[in-house]
Amino acid sequence: MKKIKLFIILLFICGCTPQPSQPKPQVIPPTPLPENDFLIIGHRGASAYAAGHTLAAYEMAVLMGADYIEIDLQMTKDGKLVALHESVVTLHNAQQAVADVTFDEIQLLSPGKEFDRNHLSYTLPNSLDLRIVDLSKILTYFGDRVNYYIEMKSPKVYPGIEEELLRQLSEHHLLNRDDPIPKVIIQSFSAKSLKEVFALEPSIPLIQLYKFSKKAHLSKKELKDVTTYAAGVGVNVEAVNRKFVDKMHSENLLVHPYTVNDEDMMRSLMDLGVNGIFTDRPDVALRVRNDQSSTEIELYP
Repeated sequence: MKKIKLFIILLFICGCTPQPSQPKPQVIPPTPLPENDFLIIGHRGASAYAAGHTLAAYEMAVLMGADYIEIDLQMTKDGKLVALHESVVTLHNAQQAVADVTFDEIQLLSPGKEFDRNHLSYTLPNSLDLRIVDLSKILTYFGDRVNYYIEMKSPKVYPGIEEELLRQLSEHHLLNRDDPIPKVIIQSFSAKSLKEVFALEPSIPLIQLYKFSKKAHLSKKELKDVTTYAAGVGVNVEAVNRKFVDKMHSENLLVHPYTVNDEDMMRSLMDLGVNGIFTDRPDVALRVRNDQSSTEIELYP
């Protein structure tokens, strides 16, 4: 009987003793990007001069001085990540979703043919031989000599695209590096997809894409959410305004407008303080950036 009473007392004491509080989960801040650099991002490569998303366009962007080559990613039926903007392609005289065709079928397309039709003054020799390439080939071809700005297109359509992208980046030793600027940036219109990447690999700077019909603006709620996982925002150029740029900067978010090919617009955006642009014409952007740097040197010797 005494043993039973003692046991009950011990239970009571243990129940009343304050238990140590559980530590709060650590909040990992988004990986930042350099604030003072004006990044030149080759939109689908130097796509004003060669068919976009081909090795020729990417190589040309690098030679023209682009800081990053932009790669749009879709996923084929057989799980290949392909550099392609559209989620629908025309094969065998019929439109088909990329998700429903194999990589070998995608290879039947000739991106140079459509490009030559629209950009006759920029036709490259043997451009009809250009083919759509997969991410693995791009990473193998360029290795770590370039920087990659990768967009996950329609990730909802491609279950597992985040894991496969990170697997390939890791396989090519492009993650967790100590470079002057990040080797890889990932962007998407899908906040859900970016948050998944952030949970899996928080070392990669993320860019939340937006397309505004009017002037760019984020509500307090939207702004609070995006700062938990993103290093910056990508915005359609016609919606960019100084108030928006200043607001993003006040929240430590960088601004990368898309897609800018006009030289005067590039200069105006630099005056607004944006942190980089997507452009089909990296050579023009480089000239504008160099002109701006020369002016600053003259004004502040």
